[in-house]
Formats: sequence, structure tokens, C-alpha cells
Amino acid sequence: MPFDLLITDKTPRTLLSQADLFDKCPAAFNKAPAPTVTNKYDFVDTMGAVEILQDNGFKPVYAQQKPSRKSQNIPFASHLIAFAQDLEDNPHRPEILLWNSSDGSQSLRLLSGIFRFACDNGIVCGEGLQAKFRHIGGKTAGFENLVQEQAKNMPKAMAKVEAMQEIQLSTIEQKDLARQALGLRWKSTIDVAKSFSNNWLETADYLETASGSFFDGATISQALRAKRVEDTPQDLWTVYNRLQESILQGGVSLVSCTKKGIKSRQAKAVQSLKETVRLNQGLWDLAEKVAA
Repeated sequence: MPFDLLITDKTPRTLLSQADLFDKCPAAFNKAPAPTVTNKYDFVDTMGAVEILQDNGFKPVYAQQKPSRKSQNIPFASHLIAFAQDLEDNPHRPEILLWNSSDGSQSLRLLSGIFRFACDNGIVCGEGLQAKFRHIGGKTAGFENLVQEQAKNMPKAMAKVEAMQEIQLSTIEQKDLARQALGLRWKSTIDVAKSFSNNWLETADYLETASGSFFDGATISQALRAKRVEDTPQDLWTVYNRLQESILQGGVSLVSCTKKGIKSRQAKAVQSLKETVRLNQGLWDLAEKVAA
């Protein structure tokens, strides 16, 4: 399945057993680093970190790992587990996201997250609300302090959500935020042309310069469109959620330019965990700037 877990997670966010974790995230149970890493690489045991989170009252509610066509890579793949203290179905719930690997591709990291039940969206908060634990020392020494540090970020994240809900955006402000948000993943047609006439589009120079996919006014309109009743309010938090879902899940129209010509196509969902986290954090940072 595509690895766009932070946007297309449709499974109930309920307590996961050890068997559930192993089924969804076998790499978390690995007790040794990948054979491809050097002797200088210090392995951090994910399940040791999970136990510390559980001892601090955080329960695993979601788990997934990066898929791999090569079976030998599965035990070492990048993986993410979401934890919550409160399992009630509130409109928004703070979560801690544990992100790790044992192949050297990802150091153990804790991220602040917010799960929105209305649309099954998982929000990853920005760079200011994360804690990184380097693979140094070979054990999870000091990880409990990291957990406690991240736990302090959870009410901060929820306070920011409440502040965003109080800010109403005009149509112009929504479109401006959408342009910036879409720009995190694609370039705008305006970025490659001051004018966008059909005659100019047909030139070889343009096709060479503009090779790729770009967003335009239609993309902006579609990204801002409410998909459910809960998404109709015009406050910053709701608009931000609409944009996040459109950018990560895809489905909006793009202008695709190649040497064969120009056509419209639908954006695909983000499949990379690293890109999903990057886009989530970028979107959060944009929304924070509007709320400042």
C-alpha cells in the first residue's frame, strides 16, 4: 500500500496490542542494526523506546512502516508509531509520533502530532515541536527525558490549534495561504511565466523550461474546497486542514508539461514518509505564521 499514512489512515485510532504492533510494524521489533551500516552506527531499540512511552502513560494507537520490495530490508525499514494518552474520540487529540529506523536512514525522533477525527487526518507539528534522539550510546539512555520534553509540547500544540480556530480568513487570505501551501510541493505556473498565453506555451523553450507539474488557479480552488460538512468553516484551522488533505492525499488538478505537450492531470498521494513529514511540518509553520 502507498506509504501516505499520515493522511490516508482510515483505521480506528484504538489501543494496539503487541501482536497488532508486530503485524503492522515488524521493523519496530528488530534487535540489531542493518548489516549495511558501519561499526560506528549505534543502534537504538524501538521497542525499548515504546516501553518507556507506555511507562509514561502513552499508548500505541497507530503503526506503519515504509514498504519494501526486498524482503531483507523489511526488518530495518523506517517506521512510525503514534501514541496517545487519551483514547476518547474528541474532535482533536494530541499524539506523540515515534519515528525510527535501524538502517541508518532515520535517527530516532519524537514529533508532536494532532489527530483530527472528522477527516482521519494526522497533523505533524512544525520544527519547533519535535525532539531528536541521536543514535549515540547504543541504548535509549536519556530517552525518558525526551518523552517528558515532548509531552510538554502537547498542550502547546493544542493551544495553537485553539488560537487558529479563532482566526477567520477572508477569501483573499485563504487563496494566499493556499498558494504558499501548494508551493511546498509544486511550483506555480506563474513561477515559469509572466504571461500564460497559448501561443507562448507552444514554444520549445517553454516546454524545456517548464518540464514538470505545476499548480494554477484551478488547483487553488480545488485545494480550498470543503469535502465534508465539518470542513465548511472559514477559520484558519479548518482551512489549513483542507489544504493539508488536498496536498498530501492528492486528487487536485495540476498542469503537466513535457516535451510531448501540456495536459491536465490529477495529483497523486504522497508516498514517502520523509516527504509526508516535511510537508506536514511546512504546512504547520505556514499556519503558525498566519496566527502570529
